Amino acid sequence: MNKQSIAAGYRLLAELFVNPSQRDESNISNWIMNVKVDLPDVANIVEHFLRLDASLSSNEYVSTLELSPPCPLYLGTHLFEEPSTCSGISSSPRNAYMLELGGVYEHFGFDLGSIELPDFLPVMLEFAALSLEQEEKDTIGLRKRFVEKYLRLGIRPLSTRLEKFKSDYLLLMSAIEILVEKDLQRTADQPMWEPNDETAQSVPLPVLSNSNVDDVIKKCYEIEL
Repeated sequence: MNKQSIAAGYRLLAELFVNPSQRDESNISNWIMNVKVDLPDVANIVEHFLRLDASLSSNEYVSTLELSPPCPLYLGTHLFEEPSTCSGISSSPRNAYMLELGGVYEHFGFDLGSIELPDFLPVMLEFAALSLEQEEKDTIGLRKRFVEKYLRLGIRPLSTRLEKFKSDYLLLMSAIEILVEKDLQRTADQPMWEPNDETAQSVPLPVLSNSNVDDVIKKCYEIEL
């Protein structure tokens, strides 16, 4: 499988999970062309989605995915229960999940600044594309862990929510699933980084130093969902 096609697919879907009023139509057209040969199923799903009225509706996007949404695009919200008290934030499994994502991003030089949270789906898709193009930076299998443990596990519960609300964005989730499986097939014979004390849900990544954990937490929670 051509990794450039997979990277183009990730970028295409990241763009489609942006508010329709802010999408770059030229990039969308180019990326569709880039995936047509190697990933025809993805191209067909996207073209079908773009023919639907919902794909062009900012109101549909905001009401479903953005404004007090039933289906938020932050994957951690679908994987972990939100803390009920302020004191629970520091020990929240989602907080650890975002810290781990931040560590993986840092390893590849992917800087979010203060624009978005690490578990925002378009951000994760963009990183999946960028890290695929920079595989030489990964000698321990961090990217494979990102795709399998963070991205794939998160898109399934989000898909379930979108299905419950009969959202047309569910089509795009099926395209992401195809991309993820093709991506993992490429690295089936390669090791995935695993911590010695792997737990059922979430573990700290070694690329996060103790000195920057507080900074990452602060940066994450300066952004309002």
